[in-house]
Amino acid sequence: MARIRSRYRRVFYGHGVADPLSAPEVSSDRVTYVHPADLDEFLRRHSHQAKITFDDGYADNLTVALPILERYATPATVFVTTGFIDRSQPLLSRIAAAVARHDDWSRPSVAPWLGAIARDERKAAFAELRGVLKKMTNQDRFAHQQAIMADYDLAAAELTADYLTLEQLRELDAHPLITIGAHTVSHPDLRHVTDAELREELVTGRDRLEDWLGHRVTTLAYPFGDTDARVRRAAAAAGYQRAYVTTNHGWRSEVPVLRRLDWPRRDLAWEVFRMRERDRKLATRKSERA
Repeated sequence: MARIRSRYRRVFYGHGVADPLSAPEVSSDRVTYVHPADLDEFLRRHSHQAKITFDDGYADNLTVALPILERYATPATVFVTTGFIDRSQPLLSRIAAAVARHDDWSRPSVAPWLGAIARDERKAAFAELRGVLKKMTNQDRFAHQQAIMADYDLAAAELTADYLTLEQLRELDAHPLITIGAHTVSHPDLRHVTDAELREELVTGRDRLEDWLGHRVTTLAYPFGDTDARVRRAAAAAGYQRAYVTTNHGWRSEVPVLRRLDWPRRDLAWEVFRMRERDRKLATRKSERA
């Protein structure tokens, strides 16, 4: 069994715990979901040395992941986006994916960005619209998202239906294996919001969580794993004791800025893929020797 050697490689982040093929082909969920059987196997091998986190606040973190965590007595942190819980702020990636799966990109809200993309290039359309929305301030993004949702008859309640309810969040928070962390209000790329919006996302998101749960929340996961010096300073000023970034595959160096605050995480879905690839190669070698 391969060991996780560096302490900077022991923290992993996942999202939903479900069969990836259950998600639409064009979506973030298709590549971020971890199959329950894979999570079970990963923890069977690595629960003694891996730290598990989940982002966004999917309901299956309670209904599917928690029983697996209990099986291996593995604690986890769930980073919650409050706008997903109260159904007020859909994930921008989900809006982009819903549009990309549509057959008409000539509508006024998206035509400037998607009008020239061929109809069979749905993944390209998704990536383009997602990238455009990520680079906006909150004010601009909210306005564009409202226009897009009106153009395509998208409802916030439907786009956030698979996230925790407030009652489920409190149930998850009450479990001894679970710690709840902050993941902002609306899941923007914090590098592109204004200073006032940055404070709103970092402070208001946490304050709302604390009001819901009745205790302090001291950890943060940056949306998309993206941060910069301004965002880090704001997180530190907001009083967070630890904030999680994400790392690219093959990442080796320590976090260079505010090392006492920031902590890197690796993609659990990617680690599961690597685990299964090692299993496949090992099985092939055994078969060839037989």
